[in-house]
Amino acid sequence: MADQEWVYRNFTPAEGATAAINFLNQPERQGGGEASASLRNDQSVGVFYLAPGSLGSGTQQEWIYREFTAAEGPQGAANFLNQPARQAAGEVTATARGDGSVALLYLAPGSLGSGTQQEWIYREFTAAEGPQGAVTYLNQAARQGAGEVTAVARNNGSVALFYLAPGSLGSSTRQQWAYREFAASAGPAGAVAFLNQSPRQGRGEASAFARNDGSVALFYLEPGTG
Repeated sequence: MADQEWVYRNFTPAEGATAAINFLNQPERQGGGEASASLRNDQSVGVFYLAPGSLGSGTQQEWIYREFTAAEGPQGAANFLNQPARQAAGEVTATARGDGSVALLYLAPGSLGSGTQQEWIYREFTAAEGPQGAVTYLNQAARQGAGEVTAVARNNGSVALFYLAPGSLGSSTRQQWAYREFAASAGPAGAVAFLNQSPRQGRGEASAFARNDGSVALFYLEPGTG
């Protein structure tokens, strides 16, 4: 939607994930690919979102929050996402933390239903591989398209990646994944300004993680279609 723009909002630890969910479910509520959340260890939440949301006042789907313990971990989260009614592209934003726990915000019911044409997979990249290793991987065939990636680039250089496979871009090179880091001095405002530049990123074309120190890690598809 050409009339949408990226916006950032932070929720304090006292507000937490519940407040973020309530916000996303208010009209004009965000649809698939229109929210990318950072659910931090201190219970604060940073949300990048496209406004106005495409779901409007519709209640056919709603945002829900679920936490997975370190014992359940990323595999437990992937298993959950692959259960009917499974989530499709853009219907998940996940934070896999360094302690092994995972926080999910997801749209339910998922639009893939019981379809098995795609499945959610988790992959970890070491600090030595880093964001560049993740970008290189995402740009391999069958490459992931809009909404098919939710990533966290941690302070220690490691990257946690949930993705839908096979990717819908296949071997096409009309778009490619890129990575950009924003220092604390630039922060979320800098990331938002970047995403809103022409050609801006559209639904599902950005996965952003706003860290506690004010810096932002951004995976994005370019050129944007917004």
